Amino acid sequence: MREDPDRRPDTGAGGLLIRGGIVVTMDKERRVFRRGAILIKGDTIEAVGQLDEMEARYRDAARFDATNRLVHPGFIDTHVHLSEHIVRSLIPDDAPDWMSGWLMPIYAHLSPEDEYTSSMLAFIEMAKTGTTTFCEAGTCINPEAAMEALHKAGLRGILGRWTWDLPPGPEKMRQTTEQALKSNEDLMAMIGKLSNDKIMAWPLILGMGTASEELMREAKALADRSGVGMGMMHASSIPSLETRETIQSLRQFEKLGLLGRNLKLTHMVYMDDADIDLLKEHDVKISHCPTAAMKHCKGLTRYGKFPEMVEKGVCVSLGADSANGSDHINMLRIMNLVATLYKDVHMKASVLPAETVLEMATIRGAEALLMEKQIGSIETGKKADLVLFDLDHPEWRPLLNIPGSLVYSVSETSVATVFVGGNIVLHNGRMSNVDEDEVYRSADQLSLRLLERANLHLPSRWPLV
Repeated sequence: MREDPDRRPDTGAGGLLIRGGIVVTMDKERRVFRRGAILIKGDTIEAVGQLDEMEARYRDAARFDATNRLVHPGFIDTHVHLSEHIVRSLIPDDAPDWMSGWLMPIYAHLSPEDEYTSSMLAFIEMAKTGTTTFCEAGTCINPEAAMEALHKAGLRGILGRWTWDLPPGPEKMRQTTEQALKSNEDLMAMIGKLSNDKIMAWPLILGMGTASEELMREAKALADRSGVGMGMMHASSIPSLETRETIQSLRQFEKLGLLGRNLKLTHMVYMDDADIDLLKEHDVKISHCPTAAMKHCKGLTRYGKFPEMVEKGVCVSLGADSANGSDHINMLRIMNLVATLYKDVHMKASVLPAETVLEMATIRGAEALLMEKQIGSIETGKKADLVLFDLDHPEWRPLLNIPGSLVYSVSETSVATVFVGGNIVLHNGRMSNVDEDEVYRSADQLSLRLLERANLHLPSRWPLV
């Protein structure tokens, strides 16, 4: 593994002063320091301010030179499937049975080694594109493997077990209501005993049609007792506009007592104004996955009301979804899509401006994961989760409008260094504690073995010669 001897300076008692960069705080005033500095002690931001003042005040701190860097809060992905990265982009565009014919066989034959490598591949991509925190979608078959990869990669994440009790499904995933609940309780208890507070667990339910009312109620009760959130993977995501079944699902959630500030719903494409009011009333959190919605033909441009949700004060965050949905975990690409798509839909350039979209990828993501006091902005007392962009790239020049550049022009090419909890997980574009090349080799080899076990064949319309 390539090791960079400068990746983790010896900070000592004085902490570490990241000095000289443009600091985009995303604090309540949305301050941007043209020449700023951030003092980190342990895993926490101790102070942030103007460079000259911080240099004079913290003379004993070790220095990390951020000259010609833009320092930004780490992005937060509120809905991602770790398990699918091992078969990224496998499913043909015209597959009519992409779930039952492709994904279910994959999940049924996924080994712990597969899940470790798949998760690690996802974490590498997250770090290299500026994401420091994520929430799994609840499709981990072997969460211990994902947990091991997360510990090694050093990111911050919420994990959850495969949780359903209605469809018969493959034998490996078949569960009773009691088994589904116990598996979540066991995972939460196991993670609760770790000394690593960057690894968390929620009860994560696959969604309508896969979970009984009892399972949904009991999972919400578990979340309430444990002081954590509950995620619903699919809600109001599949069109049934004649019967309005998907819209009525929100009413069903209300009757079951599920709606509340610790409920995170994903997709939510088919909403009306009354539904949006209901979300706002109960402070329900939304994870919007635009690239996956468009690839899966959910009718986003015709039916999606995400600007309206934002306008009414609903917490809307962003998610990449899966490696057979978005086919990537790149928040910069997702932000660009969200900021441009709805302008065209509404034929109004002021819809979802760059500043709002940056909020969706940071502070709104933190709110969605109930972590607004810990992450999402560069403020005293919050965790030191930072992304340093190298400004010596053409996409940054001229730097006249920072939010505009970040959302419309910047790519992952300029992500240079990533801190999570004060630790450097990516430096000079390379992972600090992960052998990237080995992960890539393993992904290639394991994916082919997995397809063979699942009796699936590579779908190529072009001859491989």
